[in-house]
Amino acid sequence: MVKRLLMKYNTSIIILSFNNYDQTTGPCLDSLFRNGDDEHFEIIVVENNSSDGSADKVKQAIARRPKVKLIANSDNRGFPGGNNDGARIAAGKILILLNSDTIIPPGELPKLSALMLSNDDWAMSGPVTNQAGNEQKIFTSGYELSEVLEEGRHWCTHSRKDVYASERLDFFCVAIRKDIYDYFGGLDERFNPGYYEDTDFSLQVKRAGLKMMFTEDAFIYHQAGKSFSREGRKKVKQLMRTNKRLLAQKHSGRIKLLHMRQCNTNILRAYVTQRKRMSGSCEHLQYKFNNRMQLARQLHPNNPLKRWRYIRLLKKLHRSFLYG
Repeated sequence: MVKRLLMKYNTSIIILSFNNYDQTTGPCLDSLFRNGDDEHFEIIVVENNSSDGSADKVKQAIARRPKVKLIANSDNRGFPGGNNDGARIAAGKILILLNSDTIIPPGELPKLSALMLSNDDWAMSGPVTNQAGNEQKIFTSGYELSEVLEEGRHWCTHSRKDVYASERLDFFCVAIRKDIYDYFGGLDERFNPGYYEDTDFSLQVKRAGLKMMFTEDAFIYHQAGKSFSREGRKKVKQLMRTNKRLLAQKHSGRIKLLHMRQCNTNILRAYVTQRKRMSGSCEHLQYKFNNRMQLARQLHPNNPLKRWRYIRLLKKLHRSFLYG
């Protein structure tokens, strides 16, 4: 059923390549090709004028992959511009914007695509991950890639087609309806080369009253920060400050972004509500609750009063989950 939906409607994956191929684009493409995702999806690689030989490596990697399209830009179009370039030639009804610093376990992208195709009222959706700035992040303890991937796989075995609404999706891996992407004019290229363009797009979708969802059935590994690792910490921080000011200006300062701590707490509350509706064993939900509580303990506020209130809230949620 899933395969038939994908074949009929088509989904386009857009990946940007800019330098650092062996640590980013290379492993990402390898994971897609191992999964056979290039057989089920249209894959578009946008090469943003790399200066370290990455462009040649991209060409070699896709040379015998006829379903993979390449856009070779003559300058660095950044994350917003590069994705817009890919979207312009995409044939799919669904776009999946995929960071080059991700590793894709087998079957995860088909889950995202099938969910979008079967839920016409969703504008965007995403998976859970080991690194994100919102409720899509789950707790992982492994240091090696294989360890984190195993934790992600184990997490998904404890999910029961659980999906939750979000006010802001992280664009390390996001599925967007192409008509919605086009309606908003794609990603705002004023945020080039990157940072806060995903927040900006999410805010527009939210204010239009459209649904943003994430599924706990799918896990994508995210290295986080590798795409900009060559820029240096000082330059990255400056870019983030600049684009955050731009975001505030564009939205007339009407921005209230939830802290990661609150995002995670909101999902813990959702688990408590689910538990109250269940009878009998809830081993799968208990596992996820415990996982997110471990993450919550890493997010204690520094302010003593806020920290005390936060710890008190976590204890209350824990009691509510156990005893109703």
